[in-house]
Amino acid sequence: MTAGDLDIAVVTDAPPGLPVDAQVERLFLGLDAMVVVLPVGHPLAGCGPVRIKALADECWVEDNEGSAALLRQHAARAGVSARIDLTAADLPGKLALVATGHAIALIPGVLTSALRADVTTLPLVDPPTRGIYAITPRRAPHPRTEPLLHELTAAFTSAYPAQAEHQPTEPDCHAAAPGTPRQQRHGDCKSSGSAP
Repeated sequence: MTAGDLDIAVVTDAPPGLPVDAQVERLFLGLDAMVVVLPVGHPLAGCGPVRIKALADECWVEDNEGSAALLRQHAARAGVSARIDLTAADLPGKLALVATGHAIALIPGVLTSALRADVTTLPLVDPPTRGIYAITPRRAPHPRTEPLLHELTAAFTSAYPAQAEHQPTEPDCHAAAPGTPRQQRHGDCKSSGSAP
């Protein structure tokens, strides 16, 4: 962008802390709340927002350090540790491991409309978020930049309106039945590995 090859870019700060660059301007588009992805047969599938503590015994899979860092930070604030035992090369691999019951995952909320049919989402109470920004160079803008920025802002606001504070709504869904083995709940997380 600073070389003049781009007029606009959409970026995120995951983990939070997008560096400041004097050569570009940032337009905040909104916050993207992260959600948990589960296999459809998981006991918590279809439940209301849960606290991360309800997932303390789960095996997690992540495909990038940004999501992994957000998950670890969110779990640490709740006084628990997230077991990221599996890694995947990309989002499809990550979702494949979830669909087959080997793990659960944290993904950006903006991706939920494109998920495969054999996984489902679970909202978190006070979820971790990432900021989404439009970046433009400080040089004279292209004539179409400003209209596109307005369209981006309107589209994001329409598709992902500000979320009300998450509160637990179904306490009976917040944990699997006591004594239920992990492999009966959602699959067996036997060892670290990666998606094929």
